[in-house]
Amino acid sequence: MTAETTNAASLADQAAETIRSLNYATLPNAGALAFPGDAYSTIGNLSILAMRLPQALHQIGAFIDRQHEIDSLYSDQGPEDLIARITNLRNATGDAVRAAEALYAALDQAHSALSPIDARGHNLHDDPDEMPCGEGMCRCYCTGTGHPCGCDCPHDDDCDCDFCLIDA
Repeated sequence: MTAETTNAASLADQAAETIRSLNYATLPNAGALAFPGDAYSTIGNLSILAMRLPQALHQIGAFIDRQHEIDSLYSDQGPEDLIARITNLRNATGDAVRAAEALYAALDQAHSALSPIDARGHNLHDDPDEMPCGEGMCRCYCTGTGHPCGCDCPHDDDCDCDFCLIDA
């Protein structure tokens, strides 16, 4: 990685811009969500994002605490203001951690709710006589993507992950 990509503020900016792009991609008719599996994967990835936020928030707070302990900080409003602002930072990041944990829990529930949902006409369960080598679409269960039946999706018959189901 370059120094530019390891700067915490730059990485947070990139994450914010990525979420802005996601917001545009999920607009109606944007085409980024073609199947329920796309929504399932997107919610799952957002859940992971929320799960990781508390660690970053704790580490930022710890950085400020270390800087304060070695007397490297000041406020242009005075020493009492510095202490008040650090206290406010601790309280606010604590609130943010709890909010991120709640967001993670809610997104995890949404992810689970989407798990069995699929689009009609794109799942082998719609027609019990249709097999993976037929026409139409199959669902790659561990990646959540649709693909033409009969293609060599590496996550169908020979995948041993817990999410892949062999439809028979």
